[in-house]
Amino acid sequence: MDNGPILYVGGDEDDRYLVTDALAEIGCTNRVVNFDNGQALIDYLESTKERPFIILCDLHLPQMTGLELEEIINKDDRLKRRTIPFIFLSESVNPKDVDEAYMSLVQGFYVKPPSFDGLKDQLRAICEYWQRATLPRDSGSG
Repeated sequence: MDNGPILYVGGDEDDRYLVTDALAEIGCTNRVVNFDNGQALIDYLESTKERPFIILCDLHLPQMTGLELEEIINKDDRLKRRTIPFIFLSESVNPKDVDEAYMSLVQGFYVKPPSFDGLKDQLRAICEYWQRATLPRDSGSG
């Protein structure tokens, strides 16, 4: 896989552990950096020149929603130019949330499966897709 870290923003410590563990079990060698809120992710992105592989984000976060977080990234030209795939991984299945997510130009919306094996399969598919995707060169980190 791409060497950049996988950034996971989830408000629940158990979810952060499960996602990190599932990624390790599918053979993902990318470092996983966990955040419990959107502002922590923004602070990280503003402080690093490293290009993350993907951002996995829960829809429901403390302090700001995942949709608000995606909107902040899209409005910040420097962050937007880093072209980091932003993918929702949430327990929400509200059609309005899915519509709003895609209207915010999110690159994917996945409902967390109820089993650990299902989560591993889902994360494997997401990672394989983005590993094969061609992205613009990172013009925002220079």
